Amino acid sequence: MTHVQISIDSDDASWRERCSRRMEELEKRQFQSEDAASELLHKDLVGKKKVMVSELFNAVDENGNVDNFVDALQRVCEGRKVALSGVFDEVTCAGDSLLHVAADKGRERIVELICGHFPELLIKRNVRGDTALHVAVRSKNSTIVNFILFHYAIEKRKHDGMRDKKITREKNKYENAPLHEAVYSGDVGVVKVILTADKDVVHCLNKSRRSPLYLAVVYGNVEILDLLLEVPFPPHQPLPLCLGNSPLHAAILERNPALIEEILKKKAELVYLRDEDEGTPLHYAAYIGYAEGFRILLENSFQKSDQTVLEGNKKGHLPIHLACKRGHVKVVKEFLQHKCNILHVAAKNGKSKVVEYLLGNSKIDQSIINQKDNNGNTPLHLASISLFPKVLYLFTQDERTDVKLSNNNDLTAQDIIGLAMKNKMTIRKFLARRVLKEAGVPSKVNDKLHSQQKKAVKMDFSLNTLLNTFLVVATLMVTVTFAAAFTVPGGVYSSEDENPKNRGMAVLGDKALFWVFTTFNMISMYSSVIACGLLLMAMIFDRKLATRATILAMGCLGFAFLTAPVAFLAAVRLVVANNSALSYLITAIGVIYSSIILLGLLFSFFPIGIRLPLFRQLGRFVLQILIALIDYDDKPRDSSSQEEKKDKND
Repeated sequence: MTHVQISIDSDDASWRERCSRRMEELEKRQFQSEDAASELLHKDLVGKKKVMVSELFNAVDENGNVDNFVDALQRVCEGRKVALSGVFDEVTCAGDSLLHVAADKGRERIVELICGHFPELLIKRNVRGDTALHVAVRSKNSTIVNFILFHYAIEKRKHDGMRDKKITREKNKYENAPLHEAVYSGDVGVVKVILTADKDVVHCLNKSRRSPLYLAVVYGNVEILDLLLEVPFPPHQPLPLCLGNSPLHAAILERNPALIEEILKKKAELVYLRDEDEGTPLHYAAYIGYAEGFRILLENSFQKSDQTVLEGNKKGHLPIHLACKRGHVKVVKEFLQHKCNILHVAAKNGKSKVVEYLLGNSKIDQSIINQKDNNGNTPLHLASISLFPKVLYLFTQDERTDVKLSNNNDLTAQDIIGLAMKNKMTIRKFLARRVLKEAGVPSKVNDKLHSQQKKAVKMDFSLNTLLNTFLVVATLMVTVTFAAAFTVPGGVYSSEDENPKNRGMAVLGDKALFWVFTTFNMISMYSSVIACGLLLMAMIFDRKLATRATILAMGCLGFAFLTAPVAFLAAVRLVVANNSALSYLITAIGVIYSSIILLGLLFSFFPIGIRLPLFRQLGRFVLQILIALIDYDDKPRDSSSQEEKKDKND
């Protein structure tokens, strides 16, 4: 038998070259096939895998010398007449390859040698589904972890089985990625190496739907937690609604106030992460009754002026609802200690349902409703600043609200709206101001400022755009009503009619409803013509006269819109007069929709705020409908920008 004779150089610096050369020689060796008896003697199948001989295991386990390891490989290949690749196919009873064993025992040189010559072992798994990287991580050897990651990055381009895989995302049968195992082991060095290769694995979930970020909190390792918190969340990829990826949920479950404060300090935006039921950390603290954690999160919510305390879960429940439902008295007490702040936050952010709930709570008294913040603003002032008409309406309808209070700038809620209207008029500002005027909220702004505001008020759209829009509508109305006059309901007598007096006359001309149709169609037609004329003249007038002409044109158009439906109803009613049931149905539909049109025009032009009792009640009714139809749930842009400027100045 011929042996490969390679001299052993004692210089450690040359071990790579020496051992690689010997491995290449062994890979080239050809051996005759074993006989059947020899095969039965040396082979113990586990599935289709051969069990590793103890000599190789011991060469890695007991000695760990890379030259002795190569010697053992040579002896096994020659003694069993097996190719080197066949030797590396063998595994232990636990399914570990030689690379697994070397990684577990911390044999750095052997790991490097195997990775260089048999890279396919990098993705080979044992019976637990662990790759060699899992094993290396579990043994807390950052050098071997680095070797494996380095060689995988090089070899993956050469092998089809590796090209589409990330070794840092390979999971075992518990679906733990290597970073999960690193957090379990608590080795900071290994965690740093893995994060250098793949940061996004921080949010990878295992079989228990727990991420490494979550587990870092469970195991209480602050150093690892800080490292994982430095990894930014995916900017364009929404995270799944999962309890197991929220470190704050974990800190609450572990009832660890120090970790809660650490997480809020490092990455405060994690308060917005939600679980499967869309519950925030505040919901979770309220649900399990963790009063101290609830207090920390509540104080953070008010300091940051976020809205998490006012946000519902999938079922619409607020954190306070869950605390009451579960009977956690301490959590409810913490909430009630901050109730005035909560009312301020709800008003500022337009949470009308929360405001309605709090105002209906017996614990909320007059002092809380009129409580001032550091700037002297009551909840009514804050709702005025953010322009939430529905919230303003709820406060002004509550008798306990003192509408005459002023803030530190000596401004009432009405004054704040007045100053906002100085720049431009919007329907939102209009509704907010009308709500406050209807409630009798006083204004301390002097007459001079009022006159300046009136001159400065501008619409959101240019006058030319308004004129063009109304002119198109008016022209369409003229066209429709003009055509209706010559296509009268029921038609006309033909030119060959026996009675010469009837020729060309309307067949239904003697009916009362025909008079209604003709009269209202004429009114609509001439109103539209006048509107067209006024709008055309407005285009050549100066701005002051153009504005007045436009207002008159709008009135004419409104009148046309009111009379045209009546003309249409009379026309349809005429042609179905023989069918009484259909006639009544058409009449009912026409009356209903004509009333809706009338109300719409009334909402557009009705002067809300008239003090006469009848008009006052009608004005309130109009306001209620408008507020219900236009329920704003976000702050206007100009209001937000003003607050940002104010925060910077402060």
